[in-house]
Amino acid sequence: MQTSELEQAFLDTVCSEVRWRAAHPAIRSELSDHIEDQKEALLRSGLTAEAAQEQTLHQLGEAEELGQLFDASYRPAATFGVLAPIALYALLGIVFRLAVYQMSGTSAWLGFILALAAGVLGVALLFRINLYRTVRFGWAAYAAFLAIVIVCPAVYSVVIGQVTPESTLYLDVRYLWTLFPLIYALLLYRLRGLGNLGVLAASVLAIVPLLTSMALFWSGFYLEGVSAFACLCLLIIAIRSGFFACNKGVTIALLLFFVLLLTAVFVIAEPYRMARLLAVIDPACDPMGDGWLVLRMRELLSHSVLLGAGETLPTVTQEVVARFGESTMSQSLLLAMLSYRYGLLVAALPVLGLVSWLVYGVVRVRKLGSSLGKLLATAVLLVFGAEAVLSIAVFFGYPLWYSAVFPFLTDNTLAFLMNLLLAGLLASLLRTDGLFQDTPYRNKRLHLRLE
Repeated sequence: MQTSELEQAFLDTVCSEVRWRAAHPAIRSELSDHIEDQKEALLRSGLTAEAAQEQTLHQLGEAEELGQLFDASYRPAATFGVLAPIALYALLGIVFRLAVYQMSGTSAWLGFILALAAGVLGVALLFRINLYRTVRFGWAAYAAFLAIVIVCPAVYSVVIGQVTPESTLYLDVRYLWTLFPLIYALLLYRLRGLGNLGVLAASVLAIVPLLTSMALFWSGFYLEGVSAFACLCLLIIAIRSGFFACNKGVTIALLLFFVLLLTAVFVIAEPYRMARLLAVIDPACDPMGDGWLVLRMRELLSHSVLLGAGETLPTVTQEVVARFGESTMSQSLLLAMLSYRYGLLVAALPVLGLVSWLVYGVVRVRKLGSSLGKLLATAVLLVFGAEAVLSIAVFFGYPLWYSAVFPFLTDNTLAFLMNLLLAGLLASLLRTDGLFQDTPYRNKRLHLRLE
């Protein structure tokens, strides 16, 4: 039903009193629904359409006063507790590049400055956007992800005649995998109410890009693995939240069984993969030789003291320390180098800071009013949490992934940029909570069956 000029003028006046512009669509929708419901009731009582509308608006009261009431109730949620630590970590990123990584060269600093500027601009833009509106673009975002991360690098490899499975273009766009859990959360929300079929569809939507990237571009699988872990957790959360109206316990048990089965098949299929897995416990048997670096990490940790420079290292490990910052594995050595150069307490500070930030994020996310907001925000926290856990495991000399990066403090420019954008997404979701209400889906299913 089209909005009349009288109703439109009333809504405009109400919204003009509300200072938070992002709340205007939600207020218009809320008032329009109320007006239409009241008008229908009055029409059934025998009033004409014009009289019903006038009486409805009259019952709502003065538009200015109503707008002031909405202005008092619609306020953006505080996000200082989210953004302040991120600003601190961004500054620490600069300090680390100067004092720890000892980064030099105009091109390296120019790339970092551009990433920092792009990240700050991205956070500022995301902070002003109501991300809950993106729910309608979930399928389009999924298609765009496949096109950018899978199709384009594959076509690029064919065009340039690249024979190696690792496309140079993929090495750049693969950082978008950190955003895939958010896209997946949008799809989970759209699949609500489809029962076991929804669970099956959600599983396929996660597996397709993962297996395709593994088959076409094997690049260490770190970012893909983090994304896969986050998606699995999101699917379990969606099942436990009753998204699919199925037997929760049985469905989760079957899901975990097949995940473990596929993982076991993947590892056992190649003796090399099993050897790499066993190398986590015994680095000396690593078939790729990366265990040598793990042994150096363990020596750095064992020669560290509580506070201050560590004890004298074996000659071979001293060479690693001297060349730190030049190696492509510098980011994996970060926490170990901090503990050796400045002490275990100093190395613990960024870890404790990030853990505290994640705990604060979990507390805030649990208070969100919509299941969509909880899914999206949880996706961000899962990515940060997985990166932190993998980095800490490397620090103790048990690298599940050698290329693990500590959030915000990595020397990788693109990883740093994606960390900033993810933090901006989280802040935006927390700030605009209250502008979105979960749409019912069971009524839609019933309506379709009746038709």
